[in-house]
Amino acid sequence: MENMKIRVNPLPAPTWRWLRINDTEIQLPDEVTESLVETSVPEVKTGTFDEREFEILQNVETGMGGAFKEFTSAAPVDPFLFKIAEGEKAKEPLSFRIYLTGTESTVNRFYFSAPENSEYTVVMYLTAEEAAGEAAGLSATLDARFFVGQGAKLRLVQVFDQPEQMSAYSDVGAHVEKAGSFEVLQIALKGANTFLGIAADLAGTEAHLGIETAYQAEAGQHVDLNYVARHRGKKTTTDMEVKGVLWEGASKSCRATVDFIRGCKGSKGVEREDVLLLGENVVNKTIPLILCQEEDVEGEHGATIGDMSDEILWYFRSRGIDDETAYQLMARGRLLGSIRKIPEDDLRRELLERLQESEADTAEEA
Repeated sequence: MENMKIRVNPLPAPTWRWLRINDTEIQLPDEVTESLVETSVPEVKTGTFDEREFEILQNVETGMGGAFKEFTSAAPVDPFLFKIAEGEKAKEPLSFRIYLTGTESTVNRFYFSAPENSEYTVVMYLTAEEAAGEAAGLSATLDARFFVGQGAKLRLVQVFDQPEQMSAYSDVGAHVEKAGSFEVLQIALKGANTFLGIAADLAGTEAHLGIETAYQAEAGQHVDLNYVARHRGKKTTTDMEVKGVLWEGASKSCRATVDFIRGCKGSKGVEREDVLLLGENVVNKTIPLILCQEEDVEGEHGATIGDMSDEILWYFRSRGIDDETAYQLMARGRLLGSIRKIPEDDLRRELLERLQESEADTAEEA
């Protein structure tokens, strides 16, 4: 695997290559180890994985593509396994603080199961708090796979706060059965490169996928997204919302696919994106894609992409706020709403306080 390069975040139906959005090439690390993880488990009844669940999780499609899945599956690390008991509902989230050393490339694997009528939330925080040394060229990878049983609700919250020189990869795969719901909130705060991939198999009738993503990227940083919803069951639903900020010198690629497979009658899929461009030298690539083998379905997509309007800038200027401060306030507003949805109190408070401190610093500089 030495010096191996692979293509990741592949678009399910490739488009013209000159757009350079079908996928992205990355360099795999020569060696990987596990990150230090601090785990908080709620007080609930748990179960054991049965053979069917484990087989589904091993074979489930993941968002960053087959080549990346082979890489993570071959990593010399054991997956963290968690299955809540049938019908059990956790009041507190299952929480992971994933600490980075800044001197190694890491892979951490997680298998989760929510059996019939159960409910819980998983929070993953990739933090630079313990980072040390030069992190250039190093990476942190999260491989997370989810089984959502009949009538179950499983929510994933991921916050990426890695060192500015480090790349982060999140490869998520989910299998959702009848009337099950899989909701994902992803927040990318910083890092050299952040690659997020989600693939969900909506296998059962009325299965649901919800994705909300908030990100910001500064000069030299790249955000790369690939979200795929496979609608197999009847009356399945998908709701994707991506919002972000690109500062001068940043780049982003977003691929959002709703795939209506023959037989998924009555299914609906919605894709929305809102990108704020705060600089001239930015690269923003967006490709919302709807694949359709079934007639009785509804799919819609839309994107709002642009800089701050003259009307908004005039509003700020009329109140004595200069343009740079206005940019900072608008950018943080994109993250604020999503951060407030984090169910872990300490983490939510920590990130909100950081935003408030940053706003205070900006106001003093102005």
